[in-house]
Amino acid sequence: MVNVDLHLHTTYSDGTLSPNSLVQLALKKNLQIISITDHDCTDGIDEAIVASLDKNLTVIPGIELNTDTEDGEIHVLGYFIDYLNKDLQKLLLECRNSRVERAKMMVEKLNSLGINIQWARVEELAGYGAIGRPHIAKAMLEVKAIRTFQEAFDKYIGRNGIAYIERFRLNVFEAIETIREYHGIPVLAHPGYIKNLDGLLPNLIKYGLKGIEVFYANYDTNTINRLKNIASKYELIPCGGSDYHGIKTKTEKLPGALGPPQESVDKLIEAKNQQI
Repeated sequence: MVNVDLHLHTTYSDGTLSPNSLVQLALKKNLQIISITDHDCTDGIDEAIVASLDKNLTVIPGIELNTDTEDGEIHVLGYFIDYLNKDLQKLLLECRNSRVERAKMMVEKLNSLGINIQWARVEELAGYGAIGRPHIAKAMLEVKAIRTFQEAFDKYIGRNGIAYIERFRLNVFEAIETIREYHGIPVLAHPGYIKNLDGLLPNLIKYGLKGIEVFYANYDTNTINRLKNIASKYELIPCGGSDYHGIKTKTEKLPGALGPPQESVDKLIEAKNQQI
């Protein structure tokens, strides 16, 4: 039985549930420990913590930083990060502002390709959350420019899509250093999708990487076992979670569908305590 999910998104980035609603869903799924890991944003953490008070649920402050490498995009999770730090918030604001500018340029590019979506509608779909490509994809679905959510990424706004625009972001080493600077524990997100993982890990570990996601969303048994072996080889904490956004695609897993054991949380706490 899974009672830990360390990868969840809210309306403060590109999820569809508020932190409060996400906590209620986690409780229904009998989860005992979760982490809110919104992209470049920590604004939903306090609301989730308040919603979990007097409940049998612990909320770990987290974040997911999107980074670039020569081989593509890599995401780094940070657990127990000092999310109230003002300098951290300045950096995150810069990252989010770059998302907005990039999203505007993508909408302009899509318009030039004959896909008539409105920037105002993308903003409405994002609400008070950080604007991201999923909001553009939803707008494209509304005007029937695509048949599926995934088609938006595969053909238009994914890294190799015809309307893709780069944006400012940290590189993977800077992301790890940033998380450590603000007293978080850096963990590599969805490593099963990373090219040359074994070649990359030694350098990431030198910069302070402490864990990798082993139990993740749609990983099959073979992938989980392979990543377990890699985590053991490099003495990394095996983490994971559903990466739930509430987008309701066919492949999306609900909170608690897959996650790490309690032992992994204990190791994260131990790593945190070693910083003090």
